[in-house]
Amino acid sequence: MKNFAEKFLSENPDLKKIEFIYVDFNGIARGKSASPKTLIKAVNGGLKMPVSSYVLDIWGDNPKGTGLVMTTGDGDAICRVVENSLALTPWSSNQTAQCLVSMEDSDGEAIYADSRNILKSVLSRFDEHGLRPVIAPEIEFYLIDKQLTKHGHPQMPLIPGTNRRYREVQLLNLNVMDDFEDFFDLVDKSAKSLAIPSETAIAECAPGQFEINLLHHDDPLLMADQAFLMKRSIKNCAKKFNLNATFMAKPFSEEAGNGMHAHLSIIDNKGNNLFELDASNQPKGIFADAIGGLLKTTPDFLSFYASHSNSFRRLVHNADHAPTTLSWGRENRTALIRIPEASSSATRLEFRLPSADSNPYLVFASILSSVLSGIENKYPLGKETIGNAHAQHKAELGITWREAVEKTSKSKVVKKFFGEQFQKSFQVVKEHEISRFESTVTDFEYNSYLRHL
Repeated sequence: MKNFAEKFLSENPDLKKIEFIYVDFNGIARGKSASPKTLIKAVNGGLKMPVSSYVLDIWGDNPKGTGLVMTTGDGDAICRVVENSLALTPWSSNQTAQCLVSMEDSDGEAIYADSRNILKSVLSRFDEHGLRPVIAPEIEFYLIDKQLTKHGHPQMPLIPGTNRRYREVQLLNLNVMDDFEDFFDLVDKSAKSLAIPSETAIAECAPGQFEINLLHHDDPLLMADQAFLMKRSIKNCAKKFNLNATFMAKPFSEEAGNGMHAHLSIIDNKGNNLFELDASNQPKGIFADAIGGLLKTTPDFLSFYASHSNSFRRLVHNADHAPTTLSWGRENRTALIRIPEASSSATRLEFRLPSADSNPYLVFASILSSVLSGIENKYPLGKETIGNAHAQHKAELGITWREAVEKTSKSKVVKKFFGEQFQKSFQVVKEHEISRFESTVTDFEYNSYLRHL
């Protein structure tokens, strides 16, 4: 019997190349493009790539001190193909396929710097409790003109058939969706090809901003794969229409930021939803524990939800819907945790903190680590927030990037769930990025000071 690789190649005889992809700390696709025959080699354990490429900074450099470059001799690891990720890419002009890979050493041990393996490890802890998380993200992004301004800044796309750019907010406007019908048709075609269960697409809170929701299921690792591949698909589809898609958290200072809200419930081995409300519509049991865990430990994981300098421009207290407080509320979009009104079988929470520019594997792993910490430690739920959470609570999440990274680097709960090696390597990469941003003189500084001072 043919294995899945041989079967795929026989079904696609005109295939020109395959892209082997893995995800670094920053959620950036790394890997190599190779001939189709390399797929057989990869399935047999013959494809290798350097482990140090997991710990690259945003500019693609290896910061000193991660422990994975010169310290270890900068060796390779074995790439294992994620079988259900192998698919054709409809946006490619040539016959191209892609697949995800995850790395392991020669003894079959998972590479600690692989964020996909971090999520697998967290999920194994849920298995020990007989619990299964159900998670689904809402991914926001901007479509922008491929042509930047003369200052290198993004600009809104042109309204089809005109020379005018989108300027007005058109929340849920179907006419705007119609304007980009061909783009969304290609995104939908790509999602089907990649077996990604996308559910809805809407125009969001700013000109050129959209949101795509993925349909929930009970395999968080697969969902993280799908979220990452959907982001990659959106960016590649946009290029076919002379557009760029960006998941940058705050590409426009005066417009809404891009989030990646995550809906979560937990089921038992029989598929029963364990999230319940009491007679007063308050979370009870494991539902209350999960929220308590998120409220208690979210600051520890903040640097995974807001991984970049720009991410913190989205987290401005009392400025937008992006949460900056440790709060929860029913149908409250100003709170960190929103409980949507739903039937008992669909009872869930919406965690509203992650930026769209974050690594989905680390986002899911962080959420689930907090939830499990709450289940194990029974942290108090606290009082429901009714009305504007920004006005009622301190901005405990509206801090600086450096403060967030420092909190993560010292966190016992991050160390417990992610491992000390990962924690230290992540700290090195992020502190390197912070130092470079802090030492760079910006155009805004030149415009403000050079002439007048």
